[in-house]
Amino acid sequence: MPDSGIDAVRVGLLREIAREGRRDAGPRRRRTVRWIGGSALAGGVAAALVVGMVMVPATAPTASAAQTVLEKAAVAGIRAAATPVPAGSYTRVETAFTWATTYDEQMPAGAEFNNAHRQDADAVLLIQDESSVYVPADSGGDWVRERDPYRVADAAGPLSSVATGAWEREMAPATAGLAGVTRYPGGIVEGGRDGDAVTYHLDGRETFADMPADPDGVVEWFEERYGAEGESDGIAHFFIETLGDLMSFNLASADARAGMLRAFASLPGVEVVSADGALTTLSYEQHFEAGAARVEFVLDTARGYILQSTHWGMGEYDEPVAFEGMPDWQTRTVSTVSVVDSAPSPSP
Repeated sequence: MPDSGIDAVRVGLLREIAREGRRDAGPRRRRTVRWIGGSALAGGVAAALVVGMVMVPATAPTASAAQTVLEKAAVAGIRAAATPVPAGSYTRVETAFTWATTYDEQMPAGAEFNNAHRQDADAVLLIQDESSVYVPADSGGDWVRERDPYRVADAAGPLSSVATGAWEREMAPATAGLAGVTRYPGGIVEGGRDGDAVTYHLDGRETFADMPADPDGVVEWFEERYGAEGESDGIAHFFIETLGDLMSFNLASADARAGMLRAFASLPGVEVVSADGALTTLSYEQHFEAGAARVEFVLDTARGYILQSTHWGMGEYDEPVAFEGMPDWQTRTVSTVSVVDSAPSPSP
């Protein structure tokens, strides 16, 4: 297998830390044009973000508020990583991934979910996938992953009860095996896909080892490995998908996170929505033939983590949710990063 193919497998497996089985056992959206995030990268910001005593020429472009925030978070993340976690403690990265799925009673058994336009659906369910990874202070020790069963977090529509029952009967059993507590000595996972055996670390260190630090280099790195999925501007979706997969992003090394944040800062049109202390909400919208798509990130500028990722789709996913109380977004991930004294033990 070529190196690019191996890298793609590694990243695919890494993404399954947070959502293993979501693509195979969970709901699947009809895919005409897929939106994962805004990814119109156009580098050149780094030169305007000079740090230290270097004088910026008077003709240099002024860094936008978003660029300033992202550079601050990148630097803070590297600085925070230099502070050791107390011996015997763990860094816990928790995520709760929630997505909206439609239910159409007229579809055959097993196909009722995700095959109706929102305005035609008999019900809309919010499905939640919660998991945590515990990273020991001594990275050579046992890393721990705890996963809860998928669950219906909310439901609306005239057939919401029927849809909830169908989900628990038809979909939940396929994801039940994902739940539980697993230990990984040294954070190493052995897995595979399509007959290929792969060994990798939960923090993705092999995947990000050769990623450049400059924004343009980060963009090219993602494009060379994962392709652009047919976008007219040649931008790789996997860049924003990695930012939005908060388990994957927040487990990555501080250097890797800083590189990706600086690359995101190079997007023309990234805007600051709001700021509340160390938390800043950033937005980006990209236009496709199928419609506009939007992503919002809540960034912890004091530690360099992304604590919330919200995605609005395009085309058919631009339709309003027909039922009161349902959000208009397609997916939302919420993450917390904290230091704790212990990790859970596997069930006997």
